[in-house]
Amino acid sequence: MRTGTNWEDTQENIHSATSPKKCFEMEYRYGWKLKDIRKTRDSILKVDCVFYGKQTSFEDARYETDLDYLQE
Repeated sequence: MRTGTNWEDTQENIHSATSPKKCFEMEYRYGWKLKDIRKTRDSILKVDCVFYGKQTSFEDARYETDLDYLQE
């Protein structure tokens, strides 16, 4: 875990997942830096993947795929 006073280091981008492996997959797919993996009490989404940076949403335009135009 990194330490520092950089504002980006204090912000957390959290997304739930079914396993820790999925956290690493998100890190690779979206280019996020993984900060921590936290267990949850949920029986399906068993972990929270904590990444450095501002909170994002998968509804953000920057995560649209090439097939999104079909839904318009």
